[in-house]
Amino acid sequence: MGTIDPGGHVISLLYVEDEQDAREMLGEIIGRHYPDVRIFVAENGEAGLESFKLNRPEIVLTDINMPVTDGIRMATEIKSLSPSTEIIALTAYTNTSHLLQSIEIGISHYILKPIDMEQIFRAIDKALFLIRSERAISRQNDMIRDLNEELVKKAAELEMVNQDLESFNYTVAHDLRSPMLAISGYSQVLLDQYASGLDESGKEYLQIINREILRMSNLTGALLKFSVHSRKCVEKRWSNLSGIAHEIKDNLLRQESGRRVIFSITDGINGYCDPELLRIVLENLFGNALKYSVKKDDVCIEFGTINKEEDLVYFVRDNGAGFDQGDVEKLFIPFQRLQRDDGIEGLGIGLSTVNRIIQRHGGKVWADGEKGKGATFYFTL
Repeated sequence: MGTIDPGGHVISLLYVEDEQDAREMLGEIIGRHYPDVRIFVAENGEAGLESFKLNRPEIVLTDINMPVTDGIRMATEIKSLSPSTEIIALTAYTNTSHLLQSIEIGISHYILKPIDMEQIFRAIDKALFLIRSERAISRQNDMIRDLNEELVKKAAELEMVNQDLESFNYTVAHDLRSPMLAISGYSQVLLDQYASGLDESGKEYLQIINREILRMSNLTGALLKFSVHSRKCVEKRWSNLSGIAHEIKDNLLRQESGRRVIFSITDGINGYCDPELLRIVLENLFGNALKYSVKKDDVCIEFGTINKEEDLVYFVRDNGAGFDQGDVEKLFIPFQRLQRDDGIEGLGIGLSTVNRIIQRHGGKVWADGEKGKGATFYFTL
């Protein structure tokens, strides 16, 4: 008889013994002690080998000294067919050569007669434990392999979807620019050459068209940049981020010459990254800090690093408008802008670009902020 283990397989045992009385008695005892194991018996090594080939038991309990084919020869054949088979050898003689042969071919246990049933039970128990453990590991490995295959498949599907979306994004942004330029140009011609034929409402409508076309142009430009940054191959090398930050600072100060802005940039900050992409990250973070500090008389923007859990964390901190910490998840969603009453213009693409670039470096980005007290953006590489 035999029951099925959790993996859906019956464990079976082959008992080979040339003495009929011993074979019948021990076979019955083992069968009663292990009701969940299927028992096969054979009268000699030759019959045992045929039974093994037919039934493929996981455990073989065999006498060594038998006519026709002895237990050593049978065990050698079995191990050549199935190296993982657990073999327990019984013998009435303390034959050193038999013991050495048993070790050489991989017999699990070598038990001397007269039979000690407790010793046999311990040997079978150990074999059953090993077999069930190996099956459990095999099932887990199968599950892991199936999950990995599924993950690879899903990742490939997701990559294809992302490529399609990026291509769509690029195509829409690129192809919209020409008609928008045409609309803007013709509306400007109307204002310049035919304004006398328009009343005030007509002129206002054309100005609205021009203003909205400019807004759409900025949006398509942002879409194109986002698409290009998403497509660019990441080429990492050790880069001087402090130097890049100073260059961005100098450019911003030239643009904002009428404002009092203090930059605090820690010297010697380096990172293993694509310097072109990290320049875009810092341009967006510095630009955002400056934009959302527009109502401050003294603007302070800081770039530095902190060590956290054996990782180097980079940060950009400002003392600007800040944000409600409850809205932090919205910051990095493309075209998602927080509801504000400060009239600050924006498209909601800058922080999404930062997030995408940092993700492509294998890092992460997050933020802390408080309304009216500024914000800090952190990222790792």
